[in-house]
Amino acid sequence: MLNNKKFSMIQHLLTLYQKTNTIFSISSSSSSSSSIIVNSTMKKLMDSGQYRNALVLFDEQAQMNTDFDINMALKACTKLHDYERGMKMEQQLSSHSRSNLFIQTSLIHFYMQCHDIDNANRVFSTITYKTNAIYGAMFKGFISNKMPEKLFDLLDKMVIEPDDVNLNFIFNACAQLNNARAMRIGNKFLREKLNQIRNNNIVLNSAIHMLMKFRDIINAEHIFEMIKKKDIFSYSSMMKGYVENNMPEKALNLFERMPLNPNDIIYIVTFNACSKLANGRAIEIGNKILNQSLKQFKNNYIVLNSALHMLMRFNDIQRAEHLFELIEKKDIFTYGIMMNGYNINDEPIQSVKIFERMKKDNIIPDEIAYTILISACSQIGMSSMCQLIIDQIPLYLKNKPYIYSSLIDMWASGKVGSIKNAEQIFQSISNPDVIANTAMINAYGLNGMGLEAVQLYRQIPRNLLNDVSHVCVLNACSHSGLLDHARSIFNEIIVKTEKITAIMIDCLSRLFLFDEAQKVLDDYEKLNSPSLSMYMAMLSGARNSRDSVLSQRLYNRMKSLFSNKKDDLIAASILLCNTYSSLGQFEQATHIRSTRIKEFGKNVKVGLTWTEANGELVQFKAHDRSHRQSQEIYAELDRMSAELIEYGHKYDSSWITRPVKEDESVESILCSHSEKLAIAFNFIQRPVPSIIQITKNLRICGDCHQATKLIAKIRKCEIIVRDANRIHHFYSNGQCSCQDHF
Repeated sequence: MLNNKKFSMIQHLLTLYQKTNTIFSISSSSSSSSSIIVNSTMKKLMDSGQYRNALVLFDEQAQMNTDFDINMALKACTKLHDYERGMKMEQQLSSHSRSNLFIQTSLIHFYMQCHDIDNANRVFSTITYKTNAIYGAMFKGFISNKMPEKLFDLLDKMVIEPDDVNLNFIFNACAQLNNARAMRIGNKFLREKLNQIRNNNIVLNSAIHMLMKFRDIINAEHIFEMIKKKDIFSYSSMMKGYVENNMPEKALNLFERMPLNPNDIIYIVTFNACSKLANGRAIEIGNKILNQSLKQFKNNYIVLNSALHMLMRFNDIQRAEHLFELIEKKDIFTYGIMMNGYNINDEPIQSVKIFERMKKDNIIPDEIAYTILISACSQIGMSSMCQLIIDQIPLYLKNKPYIYSSLIDMWASGKVGSIKNAEQIFQSISNPDVIANTAMINAYGLNGMGLEAVQLYRQIPRNLLNDVSHVCVLNACSHSGLLDHARSIFNEIIVKTEKITAIMIDCLSRLFLFDEAQKVLDDYEKLNSPSLSMYMAMLSGARNSRDSVLSQRLYNRMKSLFSNKKDDLIAASILLCNTYSSLGQFEQATHIRSTRIKEFGKNVKVGLTWTEANGELVQFKAHDRSHRQSQEIYAELDRMSAELIEYGHKYDSSWITRPVKEDESVESILCSHSEKLAIAFNFIQRPVPSIIQITKNLRICGDCHQATKLIAKIRKCEIIVRDANRIHHFYSNGQCSCQDHF
């Protein structure tokens, strides 16, 4: 019999479903019908997400709850992460309920969701007859807790054949772990169970995702082609895999072939592909989607954030800013994308401004936001601003790996150029991890301290070294001319990745050891696809050695291998053009330049130099007369040039990349390079700074490098130049930290 209070509670809960037009007949004299009512109401509450109300009803009907109700209540506890309530429910279970398969499964789900792996294992171990559902609950829990190895351990003990649901979990675990064991298990089950899953899109899509994580593109494509009725998830798995494997062109090809209407996931992946590619085709596709579907995305902030990132990668700052203002609910990811976008577009001041706006909107910066902000400060190079930012970072974030590694990078690798400050941060870390060690190795390398970089690298336990560590130390050797150290380290590395091999080729090419560099490249290409970065490294070395024959051969090979890499081929053609110009072969250089414009357009990066004096951040380009003190700057340039000539400097015409006009001279062209303008600007300041800091978005030219060494000696000052490749410390003794390896 239902008392009045309980009857009223049921009536109150049932009114929540009047809109569903479901009518229950309640009989206060029938416990059977009451049980049916409670079961139905519990399910309705769970289906509509009213988990607390479901538990209220469960408590009110404690005397007549069935196993069905207990199962629903456990699921409610799982959804609410109500650990104490779920534990109490298990303790109160009867022996009959404990043997209920559904309750056993729900208990495992509950403990796994609450990250209590021990209790989940305990419940699992008490079950005599383990079904696929029971194994599935454990498998799913291990995946959600990022413990794929534990899943494999349990799989080894599994006494029944996994069904499709568990195969799905197994493939997901393989993708998550992505090591030799995962590859062995994943490939084994895919091979043995392919006929079983042939018509199950969910499992096949998971298999595609797994294979893409394994970088097994061919087999992923094979699985995709065998799917008879491809769904939207089949396409998104393939496209996402292409993007993650740095094959954005293939992702866009598949997008354009897809016969289905895209969903939000497809749009996000497509925007990411366009961001990575950022060429004419990508810009056209990305803008077309945005133009046609912007209203559709209005309230989908994940898609809008992806579009925002894409526009910033397109260097379309104006449209990105417009889209940013359209987003009504800006979150920390929205602000972070804008900040990072300004950084990659050489507008770090705007990045700092957007950070301040974020704080005004009461959004608390996280580790990523501060990391991006530190990167902006690194670009700006104002010591006072850097210190101000450091003072803002909360203590609980300062010990985060990406924060302290970014601070090391800011002080030592950015425009600030203070290796001492970087060392202080590094030494304050009690147990430096691989991120901190690698950041410090990189800092030493960029500041011409190759031996220090090698020494630190050798102190790190081998199990803590990774690909980035190898790349940074080899780069340090390359920038300091430490060939023997580079060879030794390179030969010790078991798995030589593309980046590692490219850096070794760069090291050899800087020393004009092209035969050895070619052998390293040939060995790599025996097992791998050609790498553009390796050819660029050799071409750069050929330009520095003024070897036009080798430069032309390398450029021709690059055009053949990488015909779709427009921006890189532009950079390569500029190096080739500069090689001919350095030899005085201006007719050939002009021909290359005109051919490049026909093939690729005039998309050549303008050389820019920034410097800061008395709180003013100033930007210069070659022959720039836009600054209000231009007259004084050029007068100072004349004085600098006279001093340079007096001390024996001879302007090197090989660094002039175009014909000299009638009203020009070698001196007038080279004297007006942006880095020399920035140095002259500092010398007209009062007082003249004792340390001059400038940064350049391209590599410093050879004539400017030689002239700056002499200027530092004549004027008895220190000049720090951060170019696209490294940091140069020009000392008052006329030496540079790079030892002319630049």
